[in-house]
Amino acid sequence: MTEKHRRKKRPRRHPHFVWADPERFYFERVAAGLTQDQACEYLGVTRRTLYNWEHGLTRIPYPAFKLVRMRAGAIVHVPGWDGWRYARDGALVTPDGRTFHAWELQHLQLVVSLARRYRESRQGGAA
Repeated sequence: MTEKHRRKKRPRRHPHFVWADPERFYFERVAAGLTQDQACEYLGVTRRTLYNWEHGLTRIPYPAFKLVRMRAGAIVHVPGWDGWRYARDGALVTPDGRTFHAWELQHLQLVVSLARRYRESRQGGAA
């Protein structure tokens, strides 16, 4: 008896779905100022589903986590930007609470380039 030749399944290079952490989801929901009922209505899920998500009984789809984070004013999760968020007035807030308004950041490159030139001139004159 001959066996059919089947294609070998290769593991995926990256996971097809990304799941969110229940504890982080809970903290983002609270930071967004959403009660469980409000979060259910906002995400279009039942209260039972939300309970299961927050208690780790079922996995949380990452798009639902992203929606709650955006509602909380946080930057959507990108490596290196954990803890950064937007304030209600549009300022960028660091994880330690320092705020940067748009007008402060517009001239940041100018300040950095001036500091670099100053440092180069000091090093060149000292040699």
